[in-house]
Amino acid sequence: MGLMMTFTPTQKELFNKNIEALSNILLKESLKEIKSSKFELVLGKDNLDINLKDTSDNTFLYENVIDELNSMLNTYNDKYLLYPVLYFYGFGNGILFKALLQNKNHQHIIVFEKDIEIIWVMFHVLDFSNELQNSRLMILQTSSLDIEFFSNFCSSKPFF
Repeated sequence: MGLMMTFTPTQKELFNKNIEALSNILLKESLKEIKSSKFELVLGKDNLDINLKDTSDNTFLYENVIDELNSMLNTYNDKYLLYPVLYFYGFGNGILFKALLQNKNHQHIIVFEKDIEIIWVMFHVLDFSNELQNSRLMILQTSSLDIEFFSNFCSSKPFF
């Protein structure tokens, strides 16, 4: 059973804007069906300090949001600056992807996510609509992927 999170009308509008921009129909429908989540939003003083607490086991997504974000940004800007496509497993708070997509070399970021409740919460908090609309940010729900999908996906440009 999930936690009933109360979102403001503005946050609900933002969620709908993100949902509309999502081209993945299966994920779109799955996200619309979620009414509550085991994740609790934890906001720090900094705008980038957005963490999620898993209320089922009282663990946090990040130990130190800002340090982990900076560490990941440094790694990707150092080693993968010119890569046209980046792949990630896990959506997290999504801030890393927004930051990385400011680099025009990164044409697509593909995120595989097992627990779409994370996406559901973050779609209420951050605007990903431009990145989603332009397919610069693509989110794939791991439970709905099959061999046919991977075969098609992996044989299409620029993903192979």
